[in-house]
Amino acid sequence: MVNYKKIISRLLDQNIYILSNNQKDAIIIDPGLGFELIDDYIKSKNLNPIAVLATHAHIDHIASASDCIKHYKIPFYICRGNSIMLDYYDVMKGYMSVKSERPVVSHWIEETASKLSIGSFNFKLTYNPGHSPGCMSFEIDSLIFCGDLIFKGSIGRTDLQTSNPAHMEKSLEMFVNSFDVNSTLLPGHREITTLEYELKTNPFLVKYAK
Repeated sequence: MVNYKKIISRLLDQNIYILSNNQKDAIIIDPGLGFELIDDYIKSKNLNPIAVLATHAHIDHIASASDCIKHYKIPFYICRGNSIMLDYYDVMKGYMSVKSERPVVSHWIEETASKLSIGSFNFKLTYNPGHSPGCMSFEIDSLIFCGDLIFKGSIGRTDLQTSNPAHMEKSLEMFVNSFDVNSTLLPGHREITTLEYELKTNPFLVKYAK
């Protein structure tokens, strides 16, 4: 059984997630700006961080990744499609006026990968580019960490420099047909929701409802 905690970061109200199990091992998912918020929660629950995992490389999702990697001495997992974004990390942090070091990637996840095991955590992977080239979702126990693919009532932006609206359409259609409708969606921004609710109410997804 896994548990999760949502923490709202200090940049663009991005959602940081701390995933943990009964053994107190923890994976930090999308560590946006606010390392002290992450560390306070980890200490309060006496958790043992074992990895950082990111849905994509926009700076609001990984601003604290380097701090987590160095402080806890843990590896960083991210899809290989994010390599271009990470090459321009200093540009992104300058644009957002954020003091943050570029994180060192220890484990590149291939776009074609379908599974990922970190410790006792076993994820189903879904590559869903569109918002940015390397977007990937992680599913475990009917919890789907979907980054900026789907939000409650909306979807991720496709007007950014590295976005691709056509890829986003394909990703959305594939995504909603890949999971049980009762799955919980843990997005990169806004409230936690369910796939069933979004298929009924989200104007960008209702056309895919069967």
